Amino acid sequence: KDWFSRVEMAGPGFINLYLADRVIENSFNELAAQTVIVEQAPAGGEKTVVDYSSVNIAKQMHVGHLRSTIIGDVLARVIEELGNPVVRQNHLGDWGLPMAMVIWKAEPEIAAIEKRGVELTSELTLARLEELYKSASAECKENPAAATACHDYLVRLQQGDKALLDLWHKIIRISMAEVYRIYRLLDVKLFEENERGESYYRDMLADTVAELGKSGKLVESQGAQCVFLDEFKGKDGSPLPVIVQKSDGGFNYGTFDLAGLRYRTATLGAQRIVYVTDARQALHFKQIFAVARAAGILAVPDVKLEHVPFGTILGEDNKPLKTRSGENVKLADLLSEAVERAYQVVNEKNPGLSEEQKQQVARTVGIGAVKYADLSQNRNNDYVFSFDRMLALNGNTAPYLQYAHARICSIFRRAGLNIDEFAAAAVISQREERDLMVKLMEFSAAVSAVAAELRPHILCNYLYELAACFSSFYDKCPVLSCEDEKIKASRLMISSFTRRTLAKGLELLGISAPREM
Repeated sequence: KDWFSRVEMAGPGFINLYLADRVIENSFNELAAQTVIVEQAPAGGEKTVVDYSSVNIAKQMHVGHLRSTIIGDVLARVIEELGNPVVRQNHLGDWGLPMAMVIWKAEPEIAAIEKRGVELTSELTLARLEELYKSASAECKENPAAATACHDYLVRLQQGDKALLDLWHKIIRISMAEVYRIYRLLDVKLFEENERGESYYRDMLADTVAELGKSGKLVESQGAQCVFLDEFKGKDGSPLPVIVQKSDGGFNYGTFDLAGLRYRTATLGAQRIVYVTDARQALHFKQIFAVARAAGILAVPDVKLEHVPFGTILGEDNKPLKTRSGENVKLADLLSEAVERAYQVVNEKNPGLSEEQKQQVARTVGIGAVKYADLSQNRNNDYVFSFDRMLALNGNTAPYLQYAHARICSIFRRAGLNIDEFAAAAVISQREERDLMVKLMEFSAAVSAVAAELRPHILCNYLYELAACFSSFYDKCPVLSCEDEKIKASRLMISSFTRRTLAKGLELLGISAPREM
């Protein structure tokens, strides 16, 4: 009876139980005293591989790469926060004919730059490599001799030609230097040790096909090695093949992914593998997972295999976001514009800040706004990209959450108190205090739901509700002007823990929580 303030019958078969304030206070104070505020997985956790971003070498990142990169980053952070070992993997498109074409076209240019004794990276940029790839691609379509030359380069590359492998390596590092610049701007936790491009699996492909053969699942169809599974049929009801080796002996994306699954279960010991890619690849992964299971090539037979599909970023015209000339929007350009627009807002709202502070806040708010606008959508849906909406200081936006965080920090600055070291017992004297304490105790469940459902927007919605809840509390419950010292200390404590929860939530989203704005 001490647990409940009242118990009521509520129609046939329902009983409403109202927890006593004392129970809420005790539970809240216990949580606030913890160093870790998210409930941890059972001992050891579940070893999880998260495959995300997956950029192509010699191509600049465009707006389409944003979603895989930041959704994957959040899922990796959240799963790790819950106490599971996480291995991040960046499946680079760094092998095959496109790479041979870039090498063929870039070779004379690289030789000329090196002959002059100039630092290669100062003249050969990723933008230039992309131009060379487009030029080689056009030449191969028009000129059979160019196509033959590129095919010869591919064969040499596959045979381990030292000179070509050296060029290949240089091109990868030039490409990735620019990619890492964008990752650091986005605060995405991908580094060189996370690179597992197609090239990494090149020596495992023949063995993977041989393993499929041993399982008895391999069938030759029109010269190609295929797997037919009953669950995959064409529109006319005919069996749909999963091709693992082409009639010319070459391998395709599917073979690389099957080799990747073998590596991730056998070598990495993954118990859960999460792939974050465009929704258009849903059938591909469904087939790859089914083939791997049917053929028994997974070293961890009960490994969880999950594809995390996402929709498209649209322009204001409801069509995929493009530049005026119809090109893909470069991610670097998009982020630069976000920071510029945020700077204009900062300059207008807070002209008293130093130039350095303005630049810092503009970066924090601009990048955070782009990320949050994406992450706060149900990932399955397409969404319309709008700078005005994402930079708004009200509504479900990053600036609104960042402002709530900065506002709480300012309360403690005005009081001359250290927000990180403040401690007091929380007590309930008004409804808004109780509501905020209950909302704060829901944080761990929201984080766990993101890991289970692989949907970052669950955490975004929670943080927005938390910030709105704090706003109601702050409006109705005076903090610094409260005359009762015990209640004042309690409200400061609740405010401090709200800041801590907002900061942790934003950190899991890869978004900065500024103390001043």
